[in-house]
Amino acid sequence: MSSGKYSRKAIVGFVVIGLHVALALGIIVATAFKYVPQLADALDMRLVKQVEEEMKKTPPPPPPDFKPPPVTTPLVDLPIVAGPPPPQAIVAKPEPKPEPKPAPKAEPPPITQAKVAKGSNLGEACASYYPSASKRLSEEGSVVLLVFIAPNGKVTETKVETSSGIQRLDDAAAKCVTAQGRFEPTKVGNEAIGSWQRMKWTWRLTN
Repeated sequence: MSSGKYSRKAIVGFVVIGLHVALALGIIVATAFKYVPQLADALDMRLVKQVEEEMKKTPPPPPPDFKPPPVTTPLVDLPIVAGPPPPQAIVAKPEPKPEPKPAPKAEPPPITQAKVAKGSNLGEACASYYPSASKRLSEEGSVVLLVFIAPNGKVTETKVETSSGIQRLDDAAAKCVTAQGRFEPTKVGNEAIGSWQRMKWTWRLTN
């Protein structure tokens, strides 16, 4: 009888313990169902903050280069309408002015024989121009000079047309005629003009 009672008490004890354990588990499960969402939210917020901090520390990668596709304009065939050409302004060209004809050049008067002016003795005036070296060397000769006689009858320029063969005799004749010569100028009507005239001068020694 004692063993049967003990077994019954043991079974009752196990049942009571089991009920307590089941009640404890129920309380734990109920508490878990109540606080798990809050714990999940807190965990999610912590993970979001951690991700944001990591993103601040490491800059985001640069965006890939984006190249827009080329825009192609469709070709449109436009009809070409040929019309009359625009009127052109008619500009009257000025008539070319006739070029003035050059005035005819006045031909110089022909070279004539020079005439000594009245009252002028060129031989006596030029005696002192005979070069002394030519006298010592007994040099003689004739020179033909072209003399420019001004309107007043004076000689302003001389040229040797035919040389005497002795330079100093040519130079002496030109010097004497320029300094002492008085000639009749060329006249056109009643007006005296300058002109070239020809004259022959001979150097000859006298005993």
